[in-house]
Amino acid sequence: MQLNKLAATLAAVGMAVPGLAMATNGMIMEGYGPIAAGMGGASMAYDNGTAALANNPATLGLMQDGSRVDVMLGFVGPDVKAAGMGTSKADAFYMPAIGYVRKQGKFAYGAGIYGQGGMGTEYANGDMAQVSVGRVIFPLAYAVNDRFNIGGSVDVVWAGMDLVASLPGINFKDGSDFTGAAKGYSLAAKLGFTYKLDAAVTVGGVYQTAGNLPDLKDGAYKAEGFDMPAIVAMGLAWQAGDRLMVAADVKDVLWGSSMNTVTIHTPGGAVPFRQDWKDQIVVAVGLAYKFNDAFTGRVGYNYGKNPIPSQFVNYLWPAIVENHYTAGVGYAFSKQAEVNFGLGYAPQVSVTGTSPYTPAQGGNQGVTIEHSQVNWQLMYSYKF
Repeated sequence: MQLNKLAATLAAVGMAVPGLAMATNGMIMEGYGPIAAGMGGASMAYDNGTAALANNPATLGLMQDGSRVDVMLGFVGPDVKAAGMGTSKADAFYMPAIGYVRKQGKFAYGAGIYGQGGMGTEYANGDMAQVSVGRVIFPLAYAVNDRFNIGGSVDVVWAGMDLVASLPGINFKDGSDFTGAAKGYSLAAKLGFTYKLDAAVTVGGVYQTAGNLPDLKDGAYKAEGFDMPAIVAMGLAWQAGDRLMVAADVKDVLWGSSMNTVTIHTPGGAVPFRQDWKDQIVVAVGLAYKFNDAFTGRVGYNYGKNPIPSQFVNYLWPAIVENHYTAGVGYAFSKQAEVNFGLGYAPQVSVTGTSPYTPAQGGNQGVTIEHSQVNWQLMYSYKF
């Protein structure tokens, strides 16, 4: 009964306060939860708390018996400049998240809310875009035996969009930093596993379905063709000693099946924004070193090639950063309470539009976009 009440509360909070993020690996975060984020986003094959809901739910089977609550706040700080538009004022986005999991015998189950990703810009002339995608997640993991765990989740996915583009005459927004005027809801799922090869090495993987988002609607406006991608990921964790763990993941983000042409239907007609994003291979590596029973340090690296072809890159949606350098710390106050922090830096990248058309003609020819980021995540955990 208590779990049902908690799940209902999480769902209600999630519908009211979606998480907003700025583009990192395309439109998804480089890491979910500060433990994984401090290790470059690697998360497929070790216990990283309730962030498993957004990563690989099978890793919940690696928890100790008992319950765990994680409360998290994330920050994404993009620095975006576009020729002819200046510097985007949208430079600070906050993402609340919460998760609860109970591990009892062979089963682990729970509920949580995580912002999945998005994009956001705002320029001096009033042009702006804000896209937010989040999930209310209900996971279940099962220990088949001492080596093999399987896990999955049912995800309630929501998305919101604001868009003001003066040249084609698009203007719909709700004035909130957390929601969008045009909204849509759907269901998605994840299925994952972990397997212990020996006492030191664990492998894991997950398949996450596409967002299956419908058209995002706001009265006379409708955004058609926007979706979040399916993801296939594999990884390993190597406990190299009593103090050192090394983790690495490879992820295939299937943007090519989800971000093609986003069409905005307006009272004056349809305005297509051609995207044609490419599938993106993301590599994440990291290590964690336990200095003592209370203090853990982490470092990592994450790389995902910019998925947007230069002829279609848009100053409103500049999801072009590639390298991420990360670090983090964890401190256990007791066996029950701990805090974790992860910090990421994405150095500046620059892309110049190669469309055959100028901005006045609806293209991006000669427009140079620059983008860098500083991100952090902070989480308090309580086990009981």
